[in-house]
Amino acid sequence: MPVMPNRVLIFVNKAWEADPLVGVFTNDQVRPFKFPTPSAPPQVNIPLSDGSMKTVQARLALKSAAATAEVWCIKDLMDPKKKSSSSEEKARVLPLVTANGDRPSLVVAFGTATFADARSYNGCVVVGSNVFVHNPYSAEPNPESNFTHPDMGKLLDCSQQPTNAKVFPPLDREMRPLIETAFLPTPINSADPPSLIVSAAYVALSNVNVTDPNNYAWADPEALRAVAAKAPRQAIGSVETTHGVTRLTVPSPEFLFVSGVANRVGYLLQHGGGASNLRPELRGVAQCGRCSRVDDAGPDGLGYAMAASAIGHGNTVASAAAIT
Repeated sequence: MPVMPNRVLIFVNKAWEADPLVGVFTNDQVRPFKFPTPSAPPQVNIPLSDGSMKTVQARLALKSAAATAEVWCIKDLMDPKKKSSSSEEKARVLPLVTANGDRPSLVVAFGTATFADARSYNGCVVVGSNVFVHNPYSAEPNPESNFTHPDMGKLLDCSQQPTNAKVFPPLDREMRPLIETAFLPTPINSADPPSLIVSAAYVALSNVNVTDPNNYAWADPEALRAVAAKAPRQAIGSVETTHGVTRLTVPSPEFLFVSGVANRVGYLLQHGGGASNLRPELRGVAQCGRCSRVDDAGPDGLGYAMAASAIGHGNTVASAAAIT
């Protein structure tokens, strides 16, 4: 019986994050040498709340003898009648992609996030493998998003998975200079300079079911207290909404997250909801949910920096999935 190639699923939260990632993957001047060329992207049928169906195509597909990789935008998959920040809706559609092919051997969650530190890490990229999911509405469910799972409130530890030995040492050593030279500083209060922050032990703290951006002001500190109580020795790599939903709803033996730091915890609404801090070419494309979570930052091509660092340039996915 022939050996099936590994299937790598890369889930990107929003369209404005997916576009630059795909741009890097398809740019001969940026992607790694001998990187696979794109192949025909798969499609999946998504049932909608009005009884109709929509067909969604992966943003990109790559194929080699050893692996296939698919890039999916979660926002593309969601029912447009649902809140774009609904964790419940994300959890509904993600398994439909999984069922559309072989069981994935590696899942990568990709998107922007906050960083829990008084110092600005805006423009940095965090790569890790652990996840902790917190539901701030567990006592009083949010009617706009009521995602639940038995593994919420637990540390999902992937720090010893085999992929980490292939991914993290090269990222932290020989590949770091090449990666960091591709980073772009954010327009306001950027880290100086933006850097790559990598450790298999870092935790993606996912705060789910928050559909009103104003509520991050209390929900994020609550999530930090929750993980400190349950896993006090763990280092938080990023705070966001979706990496954990991906981990819980797309079973796979190995998992990585890539977070572009857009702001510090607590700086959501300080600068006009965030879009006013974006460069002109990015304004108007980041106005939903945590897309607007840009404190003194603005992504400023952050999707490009993320892709050029941990995926496009750095073999985070390519190395781990044996694509290169």
